[in-house]
Amino acid sequence: MPKKILIIDDEEDMRIYIQTIFRKGGFETEMAVNGEDALDKLDNFAPDLITLDILMPRKSGLNFFKSLRQRDGMSNVPVIVVSGVTGNSEFFEDEDVGPTYFMEKPVEPDKLLGKARELTGA
Repeated sequence: MPKKILIIDDEEDMRIYIQTIFRKGGFETEMAVNGEDALDKLDNFAPDLITLDILMPRKSGLNFFKSLRQRDGMSNVPVIVVSGVTGNSEFFEDEDVGPTYFMEKPVEPDKLLGKARELTGA
């Protein structure tokens, strides 16, 4: 059974690009356009990994992350922050346990896929 990845990014081109990388790598994917949409998706999609943009409308990546960590069964899901904001780890300094990994846009496909495989055991 393929590992599942939830891709959260407000840029459609970036969502499709990341989805293509993961699907070619054998992962099952679901996409969300912001943190609010992503929380709704979690009701029917239990990801093994989440990729998360920071700056998004409606519910930012940081606010989604805080909500995710408070949700039953989601506190240990690995999160890769994929953002165009440099120094993005600073957004999470007040969190007890921050995201698993940070990657700046534009992403390198092999690096993203390798990290996803490492974190999911795929």
